[in-house]
Amino acid sequence: MDGFLGRVGVRRFLVSLALILATTLALAADAKYVRSAKSNKFHYQACTWSTRITPTNLVRFESAKEARAAGYVPCKVCKPPAQD
Repeated sequence: MDGFLGRVGVRRFLVSLALILATTLALAADAKYVRSAKSNKFHYQACTWSTRITPTNLVRFESAKEARAAGYVPCKVCKPPAQD
């Protein structure tokens, strides 16, 4: 046996992870900024943290001004502007 999941389990996990990331990026493709429905921060769509947002929790914004008006704060990692 190769670890906890075994070779087949690891392969399935990686395929699932790739599908989730691809779906999230495809859904966010038309928006400049994104956020999770479970967070108070907004991100550039290419931010490390935004790639972890599941498709069901993905919320899009066209502008930083729109995100700020809705009460969200910029991510401290990707640092989107407070206003566009």
